Amino acid sequence: MPKKKVKKPGSVKRFFSAVGGGVIKTGAAAQRVGEAVKVTKGPKAPEKTDEVARRLRELKRLETLRGEELAAERKLMDDKKWEARVELKRSLSERLSEIFYSPLKRPAQRLAKSFKGLDGDLYKANIRIAPAHYVAFMIGVSLIVSVFAFVLMLLFLPILFALVGGVFAFLLALIFSRTQPKRKAKARVVGVNRVIPYAMRHMATQLSSGIGLPETITSVSRADYDALSEEFDRVIRDMHTGMSTEEALTTMIQRVDSEPLRRAVRQIQRTLRTGGDLAGILHTLADETAFEMRMKLRDYTQSLNMLTMIYMFASAVIPAMLLVMIAVGGRMGGMMFTSTSAAVLFLIIIPFMLLYFVVMIKRFEPRL
Repeated sequence: MPKKKVKKPGSVKRFFSAVGGGVIKTGAAAQRVGEAVKVTKGPKAPEKTDEVARRLRELKRLETLRGEELAAERKLMDDKKWEARVELKRSLSERLSEIFYSPLKRPAQRLAKSFKGLDGDLYKANIRIAPAHYVAFMIGVSLIVSVFAFVLMLLFLPILFALVGGVFAFLLALIFSRTQPKRKAKARVVGVNRVIPYAMRHMATQLSSGIGLPETITSVSRADYDALSEEFDRVIRDMHTGMSTEEALTTMIQRVDSEPLRRAVRQIQRTLRTGGDLAGILHTLADETAFEMRMKLRDYTQSLNMLTMIYMFASAVIPAMLLVMIAVGGRMGGMMFTSTSAAVLFLIIIPFMLLYFVVMIKRFEPRL
């Protein structure tokens, strides 16, 4: 029996069938891939979220640490700048006292015990050096002066005289440096007396404008009143250590021997206890102090005129008179003065008299 021929589908039909099957397979594959991705992403999504949060926390911690390091570095730099400023404000005597104290520690400690009242003088003069350190400074400076004097005298005098001169220079330098705190304290009192009227007017203006007394004292301490501003700054420091205003002011008048300042402090303390118009009182005290200063200056100028006349007479008239007497005596044959006595008179006695008059004029100067 002949076999029946099976009709093969046409080429167009085969093409579309192939395309359709490919599309179906592609869709199934995409569906399977999507399901696989869903299955894969499902359990791993929380892990990635935790990882990101952990990294963020780590970055935040690093930023915090960096900020703390920068703050520490900034504080260290500020401390160094502050130390440098404090070092620049230190006086030369304070630095030299630290240098001399190490090699001269033992003699300085022994000698400091024999100088009674040295600590009080240093406190009044606002010299912030321990007594033993200051004695070491005294010895060191005196040794330098004595060595310099010895070498200078050795160039012109025998060695024995040079040794005596070096010892004498050492003692003079030691005495001068010992009296330096007292002289500085007196100079501070003079400076306080000169500016106290202006400072009291300053305080009265501040108080009348409604500013409190501690703020007023701070304002005066920051103003340019030299020693008085330093003393008011010490009052502020005492108040910060726990003293009351009255106690701090009492301590100030104990270390500053100024009568106008003492009167002003007493009025301030009395007003703090009982009340009153402190601004008006300070204005009145300032006017009284200024009037006293003018009266002292007037008396000084009157006495200065007389001293000036005596000085001119001693410096100009007496030497001329002596020259005339020497010339007349030489012509008459009777020498009143020899050449040696005339040299001593002109080179020693008259300069000494003139120096004495200068010292007297300086002593008559009023301590305003």
